[in-house]
Amino acid sequence: MLKLEYDYTNYEELLQYFAKTFHHTIIDNTLVFPPDIGTGYFKYIQLSNGLQGLISDYTINQDTIFKRTKIEQEFFSLRFDEVYIPEDDRSDTDEVPAETNLIKSAVLLGSTKFDWLFFTPKNTRVKGVDFMFNRQWLGEFLKGETVGDLIRKYLSLKMSAFYYEPMDIEYKKILSEIVNTGVDPSYENLVIQNRVMLLLERFFTRIHDKISYIHFEVKMTPDDIMRLAKIESELVKDFSVEPLGISKLARMAAMSPSKLKNSFKEIYGLPVYQYFQKQRMNKAKAMLLSKKYTVRDVGVEVGFSNLSNFAKAFKKSFDQLPSDLLGDK
Repeated sequence: MLKLEYDYTNYEELLQYFAKTFHHTIIDNTLVFPPDIGTGYFKYIQLSNGLQGLISDYTINQDTIFKRTKIEQEFFSLRFDEVYIPEDDRSDTDEVPAETNLIKSAVLLGSTKFDWLFFTPKNTRVKGVDFMFNRQWLGEFLKGETVGDLIRKYLSLKMSAFYYEPMDIEYKKILSEIVNTGVDPSYENLVIQNRVMLLLERFFTRIHDKISYIHFEVKMTPDDIMRLAKIESELVKDFSVEPLGISKLARMAAMSPSKLKNSFKEIYGLPVYQYFQKQRMNKAKAMLLSKKYTVRDVGVEVGFSNLSNFAKAFKKSFDQLPSDLLGDK
């Protein structure tokens, strides 16, 4: 299995990391995959509005994990991905659900404050375009827009690691025109710039429509949000020990227990301990997929002294046993 782990916020540096890992050379901001890795390419783009992007169209000939590790500095990663699943690999993976349709696609907005994991089985083709930006860029991009402040507040309050939505026909059409412009090379950059702006316009328009539909209102102060982020960090810093009780967490957040519970769910999408459980099961799955640990090692790492209880909890989360990911019989 190939594992690519990184924490870059600069896509030009990320492309250099991929080139070093693949022992290959970047030409014209494009890394073509060497035959021993697969086929296809990564292409770095720098847009006129200061946005960086990475265009990709590749097939890797071995199981691969892309893992971006969390950092304290906050950036947003906006991804538009279309995944073509080999028929033999339509199986029980959470990242690529098993369905009769061989093409899976999604728009994913992630924060660098959370780990991000993308597992692709061997011979899976991935077409996509990714962007990285911070709040300052977002403020400039939405400057003068009446919805700008509302969208930024919405992302602050509602972003629980990831914002996800399926990719519709229009998204797919624009993505296809970015990955394969079909024009003379002298016009290629112009087409890419245009289509990228269409993607961004469509994405933020849809977020605004969603906000309007649910009558979104901001009820928490920035200080409240920062204190809740501290609680979230406390919960996930060490899964080998039991999390603190609500009373202790509430004192840490300088909130009443009821306010902590309600506010935490509003921001992170789940009650406190359900969130803790989801994150530790996600960590367990990532460790198992790396093929570096035994089921016992993973169970202990995420706080289970009884492997039977670990197996039950894992199956409840992913509908498969831990040993299934290791190929154990």
